[in-house]
Amino acid sequence: MRAFVYDSGALIAIDRRDSAQFERHLQRLARRNQIIVPAPVAAQVVRNPQRQARLMLALRGCDVLPFEEGHVGPVGGLLAKSGTSDIADAFLVLKAAEAGAAIVTSDADDIGLLLDSLGVRLPVLKP
Repeated sequence: MRAFVYDSGALIAIDRRDSAQFERHLQRLARRNQIIVPAPVAAQVVRNPQRQARLMLALRGCDVLPFEEGHVGPVGGLLAKSGTSDIADAFLVLKAAEAGAAIVTSDADDIGLLLDSLGVRLPVLKP
């Protein structure tokens, strides 16, 4: 099994009916890949679930990971080390590193900076 972590850009592409991104998502599910979405990332995108049927359907096939008290220190430390401020991105990178997962992101520069700060190399894919 291979794992993928989605950032908000990947979810926005699905929500905006990007058929290529949605098809890749369905293919990952069909291959029984693990798809991880950190809860703060989902919260950045979900605005009106009743009008975001495709997004909500896509999220059903994902492991949505909660942000818990134990994540505060590692996320804050990574933000300090990288000089960045996006909590969702830092949490995403930590979870991707933990899972050895490819990251599907529309913000490869910030994700790359966080990965470099963590000292981890992972595949970074566009949505």
